[in-house]
Amino acid sequence: MSPAQQPDGARHLGVVRRTLRDSGYLLATFPLALASFVTVVTGLSVGLGTAVIWIGLPIGAATLYAGRGFARLERVRLRGRGVDIPGVKRLPHPGGRWQRMLRTFTDASLWREALHGIVALPVSCVTWSVTIAWWCLAAVGVTGWIWEPITAKYASDSVSGSTKLMEVLGWPIPAALFDLIAGLFAVVTGPWVIRGCAAMHAGLARGLLAPTRQSLERRVAELSQARDQLSKAESDALRRLERDLHDGPQQTLIRIGMDLASAQRRLAEGDAESATTLLSGARAMNDSVIADLRALSRSIAPPILAERGLAAALTAVAATSPIPVTLRYHLDSEPPQATAVAAYYVACEALANSVKYSGASAIGLDVNLNDDHNLLLEATDDGCGGATLLPGHGLAGLRDRVAALDGTLTLTGPPGTRLLAVLPL
Repeated sequence: MSPAQQPDGARHLGVVRRTLRDSGYLLATFPLALASFVTVVTGLSVGLGTAVIWIGLPIGAATLYAGRGFARLERVRLRGRGVDIPGVKRLPHPGGRWQRMLRTFTDASLWREALHGIVALPVSCVTWSVTIAWWCLAAVGVTGWIWEPITAKYASDSVSGSTKLMEVLGWPIPAALFDLIAGLFAVVTGPWVIRGCAAMHAGLARGLLAPTRQSLERRVAELSQARDQLSKAESDALRRLERDLHDGPQQTLIRIGMDLASAQRRLAEGDAESATTLLSGARAMNDSVIADLRALSRSIAPPILAERGLAAALTAVAATSPIPVTLRYHLDSEPPQATAVAAYYVACEALANSVKYSGASAIGLDVNLNDDHNLLLEATDDGCGGATLLPGHGLAGLRDRVAALDGTLTLTGPPGTRLLAVLPL
């Protein structure tokens, strides 16, 4: 049902609700805009003034990210009004800490968000003042017939302000009637005035916080790069699987075939004892190759993950680790399949690296949600480190897989090793 088709009562109630919602938005805008203005202007001024001694670079970068925080808050507030302004999420870039920090100064979206934090203050001064004035005019005007006689009674010259105004203007109407007319005017026009003030902030946000054509093109390029990286990671995984099959089960199966042929010849020669020894060895190798094939099949498509979910799959992986693993799983619902598979692979690789290289005595595996409703998988150990994200290593392929899902994979340590995967849901 369109607004024009709704009953008058429901339509008027909707106008009142929208006006109250927009008024709350506008009244909260001024203090937030003031905090944003002070933070951005002060931070950039200090950063620029101390850039010559390098201290200003981290200060400036932190200020830009603070401006991004205010911009995200503004997007959330506008979304509450029904105005959705998406932000462009950047894929993680490789490089050291200083390289990533310097790259922030070339990010146009950060500067536009910082500019919004500055420009929003003068706009807020106008809209906040208009909102306060209109509400005061409506409240005072509509109730003027109550307080007008009281004001006139206790005024020093027994004349109220509205009465003096009527005398100055030469209008032959009672002051209470003028107050009532002004109040009704504010009540009638208030919804449009307040909605217009809120629309000013929405327009400012669309101009400075909405993705630009260049940012969208850059985003497409980043996603294309991530897709290529994922394809490369899949190809590397297939080659690694082929190598593992060739060097492991295939060689063992060849050896089993040779031992069975030898046992057959020994039986034909009547040497049952030697044949029995060969058959026993073949059976042991058969058990070994079955275990290897099961491990390879779990790395390709773990059945427990598809049948029982991520929590059960991680529990099974933790149970097979020779190092004690403490699993803390705090998800209330099952994540999407692609996210669950990526999280499973990250956990498997993290445990494998801890077992092979770290010499750790304990491993922690935490699965949780952050404030942005992203899945966090954190693997930590108390070992000496050894894992790396360099190209050609297992974690590098996982980083590409995670990046293709719009997530991030970071590695810190030593001392200890901390692998953190952030995967959007």
